[in-house]
Amino acid sequence: MYRPTNLDVFIYLRKSRKDIEEEKKAAEIGASYDTLQRHRDTLLAVARKENHNIIDIFEEVVSGESIAERPQIQKLLREVETGIADAVLVMDIDRLGRGDMLDQGILDRAFRYSGTKIITPTEVYDPESETWELVFGIKSLIAREELKTITKRMQRGRRTSAAEGKSISKKPPYGYLRDENLKLYPDPETSWVVVKIFEMMRDGYGRKAIATELDRLGVKPPDEKREFWAPTTITSIIKNEVYMGHIVWGKVRYIKQNGKYVRKKMPPERWYVKENAHEPLVSKELWEAANRSYKERWRPATADNKCLANPLAGILKCEICGYTMLYQPRPDRPNDYIRCVTQTCRGLQKGAILQLVEERILQSLAEFVDQFEVQENESNIKEYKSVIPLKQKALEKKEKELQELNKQKNNLHDFLERGIYTVEVFLERQQNIVQRIKQTQEEIEQLKQEIDKEQLKEKNINEYIPTVKKVLEAYRSTDDVEKKNRLLKSVLEKATYLRKPEWTKKDQFIIELYPRI
Repeated sequence: MYRPTNLDVFIYLRKSRKDIEEEKKAAEIGASYDTLQRHRDTLLAVARKENHNIIDIFEEVVSGESIAERPQIQKLLREVETGIADAVLVMDIDRLGRGDMLDQGILDRAFRYSGTKIITPTEVYDPESETWELVFGIKSLIAREELKTITKRMQRGRRTSAAEGKSISKKPPYGYLRDENLKLYPDPETSWVVVKIFEMMRDGYGRKAIATELDRLGVKPPDEKREFWAPTTITSIIKNEVYMGHIVWGKVRYIKQNGKYVRKKMPPERWYVKENAHEPLVSKELWEAANRSYKERWRPATADNKCLANPLAGILKCEICGYTMLYQPRPDRPNDYIRCVTQTCRGLQKGAILQLVEERILQSLAEFVDQFEVQENESNIKEYKSVIPLKQKALEKKEKELQELNKQKNNLHDFLERGIYTVEVFLERQQNIVQRIKQTQEEIEQLKQEIDKEQLKEKNINEYIPTVKKVLEAYRSTDDVEKKNRLLKSVLEKATYLRKPEWTKKDQFIIELYPRI
């Protein structure tokens, strides 16, 4: 039988009437018989073997048939309902309660709505399995059990279909058709539209601009009830991994809280993902570039009949607060201005003439190109590449730290068994180590992402420099502000601006570029 590992768990201990009788018999003959201690040792051994993280231990010292008579089970259920734990470790499922149907319903709702498993030394009870309510003896709700079994069978079938790379939505995604085996293949009439949407988003166009262009071309929107494309439709296409050739299922789940179903986003590690399930319409690089542009793009609050007047819109950020610098046209003066208008920057940041800032950015881009072309020995490139070995060493160090922390976590059980630690000290030390383990795992993942990003930079650097040269050439040869803005966004993630109050010269400010490599 499959048993899950590495879960965040509660431990619940309770004596049964039989246990109390056994303790009385042992006391009569002068023997020691501590039921809770024996059960605690057994469950701690299970937690150690399966590498579970113990959040807390609940020990019921009073005997009672109903939940209302047992304060520790009430406390446990309140914690379970928050969804903080993945499972509850217990000697047997009947230790949670042997009360009436009301008690069974309370237990059923608490575990089922939160998705919390019940784990014993020999069994695993999953509230998402079709036998869950039968295990709890909800015989009076046969009709509901049948409905739930059908629903779960459908969900299981959907997960299986997703794992096989089949499309199980009501209709195929826009740009695809679906064959009799539920496999997607490109729609020759609309697949080009999807590619165009991703390319326009990557190149700096906003949702509304893309929708307007598609309407101009006479492309019908996916929703047959609409006559025109909506920005929300563009968003749903840009964020959909199906266009990379993947099938993804389980991004969200619905949990009932206080009588209402709440939509909860699931972490990526719990998604059902089938990569290369069908022919992609866009490459991974294009999908990521379009989504990056979507997240970082500027959303101008201008009327439809007004044109963009600031070539640095959405690019120039305040070095102090991080917000976009405000463009301030001055018709009565020779030059327009840019400045930061946030409260936090008042008295700390001065504005500057737009043309001077624009020229400085162009000069910085030109210098960025020169530093790779002028240096024949490519010393700067070598220095740039040396970042990866440093990060790899840091990654190796963190992985060794993680191994040591896991070893320390395992040793805690030895100290508890030998009586060096009390249960309270064990829980405190374990929670501290678990927190450090999770932090180290996050740092390892961050380092891996940074290494991947640096490797991508190295791969693209030779392509990036010629692109910047073309952008500079095109920028100088046009007066179209919107085109200038798109050109800069194609090579820059952002540029930061800093001008301290004591800097009095007009061109005395600092610009730092963040290339889109």
